[in-house]
Amino acid sequence: MSPAYEHPSLNLLVSDEQRDRAVDWLQRAYADGRLSESELDQRLDQVFSARTRKDLNLAFYGLVQAPPASQALGLHPAYQPLVGQQAGKGIAALSYFSALFLWIFGPLIGYLAAPNGSYAKNQAASAFDFTLVATGGMIAGGVLSEIWGPLGIIAAISAIAWFVLCIVGGAKAASGERWENPVMKMIPLRILSKPEHRAVGR
Repeated sequence: MSPAYEHPSLNLLVSDEQRDRAVDWLQRAYADGRLSESELDQRLDQVFSARTRKDLNLAFYGLVQAPPASQALGLHPAYQPLVGQQAGKGIAALSYFSALFLWIFGPLIGYLAAPNGSYAKNQAASAFDFTLVATGGMIAGGVLSEIWGPLGIIAAISAIAWFVLCIVGGAKAASGERWENPVMKMIPLRILSKPEHRAVGR
């Protein structure tokens, strides 16, 4: 195979899944300090505007070394399916599900185990913060019920919302979906910092 040879797959259109993986990979590189903010923006612009795999590969120029065979076949390592991505989804899902049994300690373990800037760390932080908010609601409802019995419904609503949204969050995380807890959209409490994922298709 000559150096000038290009496999026809390089001219295939970029799929949404490949574009998402490319964005996540660049965000992790930024979180690790390998890219400045301006470099991240420039490379993300390349990802969003890329039509073919060859175009998409240019977003990683000088940042990752792809073996010649991978370059020729259009299989760039930055957006190939990786075992680590599946593991990340598992950690993210367990961070939600484990909260039902281990309270904040389940999400906290997931947060500490997940790589910086990763999807798993983002979701574990959300599960931790939501569990604290729900716990606060349950405690407040219990205290208020001593003042006026019907106010105890606050504790019941908090408990039900926590249970249901932990299940929903775990299922969404297992599928790799970028889901934001509706309760946390209304409440600004953030105890654990989490990397913000830039949306695809601005």
